[in-house]
Amino acid sequence: MITKAMILASGKGERMMPLTRDLPKPMLKIGNVTLIEDKIIKLSEIGIESIVINTGYLGEYIRDHVGDGSKFGIRISISNEGEQPIGTAEGVRKTLEFFNGENFILVNADIWTNYSFIDLKRHELLGSLGHIILTKRPDYHSGDFNLENNILNVGNTYTYTGIGVYSPKLFTEHKDKDLGIILKKDKSITADIFSGKWDDIGTPERLKNARDEISL
Repeated sequence: MITKAMILASGKGERMMPLTRDLPKPMLKIGNVTLIEDKIIKLSEIGIESIVINTGYLGEYIRDHVGDGSKFGIRISISNEGEQPIGTAEGVRKTLEFFNGENFILVNADIWTNYSFIDLKRHELLGSLGHIILTKRPDYHSGDFNLENNILNVGNTYTYTGIGVYSPKLFTEHKDKDLGIILKKDKSITADIFSGKWDDIGTPERLKNARDEISL
């Protein structure tokens, strides 16, 4: 049973300017919660005990906001990567000691979804080094993968949701800096397709759409 998770929250959010001029993107709110809180709450609700969050641009805002996790009933550690991006996979490598060789859930802070993480928490990789969640490619995205017999292939039918469960070995066997490159190279990655609500909150327009949707 998976007990640890990581939230990727170190991006600069340049496409969100001017909203991210003085605030990191994970601190933007949809409804009454910030994007980072939303992920912490969802992970806490399924029984995840410890989370590590990587931060970069204006990361002190995230650190001060989440604290040690006690207000969420969970333990939170911060991995500060500095002001310059180091890459998603490199960010995970920097925290591998945190997982003690155990499989872990990885989720992007800047998504908005009604996906429940409970099935991932129970997922056993069984020879694979990763299992990710895909969604049908939205109009604003060019797509990442195809899927054949639950095995990932490079293509454009589906988009990676930024949600998955991984073995630490994936990040030691591959040396690439970005997770997307590794997912396209490794031949063992499996996936499921999620058909519920999912959005990449990458632009002010998409942020507004998500805010409008929950206010209906």
